Amino acid sequence: MKFNNSAAQRKIIKFVKNSLKPITVKSGKCRYNYKCQMNAVHEALNKGHKKLAMCMVVDGRWTYIHFINYKKGKFTDNTLGRWSETNDYYFVKWIYLEDYFQINNTFTDYQEYLDLQLGWWLRLTSNETF
Repeated sequence: MKFNNSAAQRKIIKFVKNSLKPITVKSGKCRYNYKCQMNAVHEALNKGHKKLAMCMVVDGRWTYIHFINYKKGKFTDNTLGRWSETNDYYFVKWIYLEDYFQINNTFTDYQEYLDLQLGWWLRLTSNETF
């Protein structure tokens, strides 16, 4: 851990809250793993969902990229289950059926975009990933 990780998190949380729209998310299945993108795609394919949502989650002092399911106007988190009730969610963009199997690239591309929001000094002095 580098000394500016908390500063990097604060900067991204500020960016998220100022530039993204908050959404209401209900809890779904609890897989509680680090593969939310795979969980969301799996659930979408099994249930016939045409799109899912990429969002940012703010969990107290931390924020991270997260993928959740969407159907009939409702967002559902099928990774965190009931723990999702303690987080704030902010919508980033839709992921459509034709992009489901490239979702890891979507994840990585947005990580790189977030890193660019930090500025050179925070990128140099932190090793934080989102």
